[in-house]
Amino acid sequence: MQISIIKGHPQSKAGAKLNLMALGYMAYAIAGSEEESILEDTFLQLWQLENNRFSYQYAFEAQVNGETLGMIICYPVPVMKRLAWPTFQQAFSYRKLGLVGYNLLNIRLFHAMAIMKEGEDDEFHIGTIATLPESRGMGIGTQLLNVAEEQAALQNLVKCSLTVKKENQLGVKLYERIGYRIIGEMNRPALYKMVKLL
Repeated sequence: MQISIIKGHPQSKAGAKLNLMALGYMAYAIAGSEEESILEDTFLQLWQLENNRFSYQYAFEAQVNGETLGMIICYPVPVMKRLAWPTFQQAFSYRKLGLVGYNLLNIRLFHAMAIMKEGEDDEFHIGTIATLPESRGMGIGTQLLNVAEEQAALQNLVKCSLTVKKENQLGVKLYERIGYRIIGEMNRPALYKMVKLL
C-alpha cells in the first residue's frame, strides 16, 4: 500500500471532518454549537479559508489511491498564536450570535480554551492530527508526524509539541513510541502536553 502525503487542499472533503475528529468536544466552543450539521459547516468554512488555525493552508493530507485517510495541521507556535484572533473572527462572521450565545452558556469551556497555553515560541506545534478509523494501524499517523518534524527542521526549530486528550491512551502511546514525552498537563480541557526534541 502506497501512502502519499500531499499539501492540504481547500476542496478536500475529508480535511474539515478530520479536524472535527481531532478536536472532539473542544470544537463546540469554536463553532458555538454541539449540532453536527453546524459543526461540519463551520469547520468546512474554516478549512476552506486561509489565515486561521484550522485552514488547509497549514495542513498535509495522507492519501491512499487518491482518498484522504489522515490529516495533520502544524505551524510554529508564534504563527499559531497569531492565528487565534483571525480564527475567532472567521468563526464569528459565519456563526454570529450563535457563537456568542453558546459560549456565554458554556463560559467555563470557552475560558479554558481561551487561556490554554499549548506551546512555547521555540516549538513547532501540531494543532490537529487525525486518521479515519478504518485506516488506523497503517502507519499513517506516524508518516504525518514525520512530515511535521520535517517542516520544523526546515524552519530551524528543534522541538515539536502537541496536546492530546488524557483519555486518548492509544494516541499517547503512539507519541511516546516515536519520541514524544509528557511535560505537563491541563485539567480543563483534560490534556497532556507532549514535546519531542528533534
